[in-house]
Amino acid sequence: MDTAQAIAAWVEENWQADLTLAEWWQRLADSGHAFPTWPTGLGGTNASPSQARQISAALTAAGVIGPPVGNGPSMGGPTVLAHGTPEQQQRFVGPLVRGQEAWAQLFSEPGAGSDLASLATSAVRDGDEFVINGQKVWNSFADMADWGMLLARTDVDVPKHRGITYMMIDMNQAGVEVRPLVQMNGIAEFCEVFFTDARVPVANVIGGIGEGWNVARTTLAFERAGAGSSRAANAISVGAGPKAGNLHTPVGELLQRAKRDANDPTLRTEMLLSSRTLFKMARELGCATDPVLRDRLMHYHINSQVYSWTGQRGRDNAKTGRPGPEVSTLKLKIALLAHESRDLSLSLLGAEGMLMGGETFEGARIQRAALASPVPSLGGGTNEIQRNIIGEQALGLPREPSDDNVIPFRELRRS
Repeated sequence: MDTAQAIAAWVEENWQADLTLAEWWQRLADSGHAFPTWPTGLGGTNASPSQARQISAALTAAGVIGPPVGNGPSMGGPTVLAHGTPEQQQRFVGPLVRGQEAWAQLFSEPGAGSDLASLATSAVRDGDEFVINGQKVWNSFADMADWGMLLARTDVDVPKHRGITYMMIDMNQAGVEVRPLVQMNGIAEFCEVFFTDARVPVANVIGGIGEGWNVARTTLAFERAGAGSSRAANAISVGAGPKAGNLHTPVGELLQRAKRDANDPTLRTEMLLSSRTLFKMARELGCATDPVLRDRLMHYHINSQVYSWTGQRGRDNAKTGRPGPEVSTLKLKIALLAHESRDLSLSLLGAEGMLMGGETFEGARIQRAALASPVPSLGGGTNEIQRNIIGEQALGLPREPSDDNVIPFRELRRS
């Protein structure tokens, strides 16, 4: 019996429409099908990436709700598995794989975005706890999070990269204020977070005090990989954690809701459109014969194919243990594709691109995607930062001259 058949048989035995989401996710975690590459007992079976993709594809083909998604599963969990103690892995990763808790990434600050190591949120030791004061911003779905992956400064007398500590902070405590930020597409995906004498146990430090930059690089690597990838077509996911309000809802009801939402153009959160979608759009709008637009459409299709093939090359290299620079270039390429998709789709739409509302072409789907198109060039590091990473880590070019890696943080000039 191959993987697809085995998963189909397992689903036949375990999927029941009247199960609550919490019960279904518990079964997925116990079986190791939730996150197959993770350790046994923590949602996985130590499977290979190839086996994990087969399991994921089989679950999608079965039409069931997939495992929890979000910042925790995509980058936080792998970081704790790489740097956390066995006790921390059980405490934090265990509930994560069962969807019982949701996480947010608390890295960027108003004065520390691209230059993340300049962060100033402070963590002052007070016995067995740290006292946290400061502000974070552009934190995806922080209003739905139970835990935060927090970078805070624990030492101002050493260079900036060495005085940072990575810790898990309880978001449901006094002293943590979360304010959603409404974007120009009308969605409040990001938040700003304020800390006023919030508390974090020293036991929640991941990777050691002062070692946060190395730990954060692991998280950022998974974030870039996630930003440069695409979800499986037709994958069904729902919000995790108690604040999403789904854990005690029957999966059959959630499945029907997900299918309804998928067919509602006003709920789409796309940041770019496929070349196939743009071809169809051009035909429906009667501009498929315009020679200039046809040239731009083919250029976009070629770029999309190169992106897809680069991703496949990266996956093949990973299988052989010879990872290449693909993960660095994919993040940049998806951002550039989003911008190209925006410009081309609005050109096809013409003057109607300035309008919103249900009476417009496809219920303003094109306009909403265009308004969301800047997101890939910001989240996970700006395009400029990605080019620096490619230059330094993939091409071996020298870093720009700087002395901020030797001067104590308290002596640095900060705007």
